[in-house]
Amino acid sequence: MWHATILWFGSLHAGYDDYTINLFQQETGIRVPVDEKAADRFSRRYLFLMHTCRSAWVAWRCRKIHQLLCKIRDVIINKRPDLRLTITFWNEMTIPALLGSIGASHQLYARLSNVELYREAGLDIGLIGNEPGIEFDLQFEHQRDRSGWGAEGDRTPIEQATMFRDHDFLDKRTLDAFHNVQRSGVFIFNSWVEAWGQHKWFPCEPDDTQAAELAVMSGKPAEGIFRMNSEYPKDGFWWDSQLRITPAHPGGVHFMEHYAHAIAELDASRITRGGLFLDKAHSEEIARFALAYRALPKQKFETVGSKTDPVAIRTLVYGNKRYMYMVNRDYYPVAVEITFNQSPDDFMELATGAIMYNENPCRLTLAPYELRSFSMNPETEIISLAATPPEGIVSSLMDDANHALAELRTLRDSGYFIPGMEQMEHDIISAVDEGRMAWLRRALSGYIVRKCHELLKN
Repeated sequence: MWHATILWFGSLHAGYDDYTINLFQQETGIRVPVDEKAADRFSRRYLFLMHTCRSAWVAWRCRKIHQLLCKIRDVIINKRPDLRLTITFWNEMTIPALLGSIGASHQLYARLSNVELYREAGLDIGLIGNEPGIEFDLQFEHQRDRSGWGAEGDRTPIEQATMFRDHDFLDKRTLDAFHNVQRSGVFIFNSWVEAWGQHKWFPCEPDDTQAAELAVMSGKPAEGIFRMNSEYPKDGFWWDSQLRITPAHPGGVHFMEHYAHAIAELDASRITRGGLFLDKAHSEEIARFALAYRALPKQKFETVGSKTDPVAIRTLVYGNKRYMYMVNRDYYPVAVEITFNQSPDDFMELATGAIMYNENPCRLTLAPYELRSFSMNPETEIISLAATPPEGIVSSLMDDANHALAELRTLRDSGYFIPGMEQMEHDIISAVDEGRMAWLRRALSGYIVRKCHELLKN
């Protein structure tokens, strides 16, 4: 669902055509007082609806898209009852296309949350999120800030190096909305880095082995066959001719960051991945995660305890078993202690089939971004839990948090206003008090804190 997809309006700036406005007037009884033949009727309709009855206009649009998607769903399941309609929200091109080149106006709290932008475009997750046979995948951008718009390396402006990641991890309205969907999913987008030289088009060589095959396009002889490439200044390193487009996968354990985030934040029942590049370099990491993930029933789990940071633990009684999973949100190991109401019988680790020791409390350590899943007898209940990150990590984050809070207050007192400063200050204090270290790490590396530091430094 990007901005040009015909299955929705795509933006609040679209949908002012004659057909749509006439239908809106018929169904709502709201008259749009604009001459139906005026050359500027589209912009005048927009001004009226935005100024006078914006809430009714947005709600009606969402209702119509809801009806459209339900009709598509019905056509599908009437033919194949085992199929479902999955809607994937694509941000990578939609946000820049709708809002323009990424800058300060795009950042967290400066613009609408993603779920609000979706609603303005016609998709209200609260309205349609639990519709049978329709499922939604929230896209995580996965390094987009550090790729297409971040090819300048350490010279990349903060505004172009934080926006996607901040909304992935800190956009609470969007994350909460998708968590509340009965079967939410995540699409992890494989991003890339582009660097272009002088673009060249040139004919095929006479002995090109593909020329004969490509000489016919769409059933007709082609007018000509050309190749394309880019030329760059000689640097003694790169090959002579190439297109410099490369994947931007995070290194080491950080490749699994968004997988862990999908489970910990959304209780995602479905994870897909793709983009310009497929990936064969992380099979081992994905396999370990998948063995634990795919052994779980595809149902909504119940969160254990009052927080899910740095470890989320959830449980579900299903099919005469109690299932439990725990996932570490962050890059450091976390010690976990769980106390049950009784020593669990048939306590099995699902990824391996190994029987766990019937210790109560159960103590184990989660590796960075690790997911582990278990089953046990349904009468076993979790009474209490504790997740303890390394002390060095905690003390370092606390120091950074206190420094960030001091800078936020100094900047605020000097008269500057970064949108969301007060909210961020409040949230950092809450995260420190509640021990939400994973959220704190992302906030301290996000736009508001980094921009505050940059302004004071300059």
